[in-house]
Amino acid sequence: MAANSIIPDEFKSKIGVEWELGVYAIEKGMLQRFARAIDDPNPLWQDEEYARQSQYGSIIAPPTFMVTIGGEQFGHQIIAPMFREGLLHGSTELECYQPVRAGDNIMVTGKIAGIRERSKMAFVTFDITYTNQKRELVARCQQTMIGYQTEK
Repeated sequence: MAANSIIPDEFKSKIGVEWELGVYAIEKGMLQRFARAIDDPNPLWQDEEYARQSQYGSIIAPPTFMVTIGGEQFGHQIIAPMFREGLLHGSTELECYQPVRAGDNIMVTGKIAGIRERSKMAFVTFDITYTNQKRELVARCQQTMIGYQTEK
């Protein structure tokens, strides 16, 4: 670890390395529960008859649903162990390219895009990519977590 650095060198060496975070089977009930949880009444997320008559032909996932699958592994398994004293969510940027439907299998991969340190804080940015079973790009997400250490 470099002098005054709070990030171990072995962690810094992982910048740009891609991890497979899992494959997630999407089912209709999951999408409907998420829509209810965020209190979004859009019938495309919950009403099968309405959605069937739409351009999509079936219930689709609300766009923000994507951030609920796969990305938690970066926060909990990769970043959090370095910052037992504190970890904050800094930002999320989400780009959606096509709808996710019940029956899709979404593969989630991620990589650390960058690390910036300021005093006793580190800003860790990671990129997450979502593809469906046809290997089509569904969405991309960039998140920043802020880890910090208190004085000892």
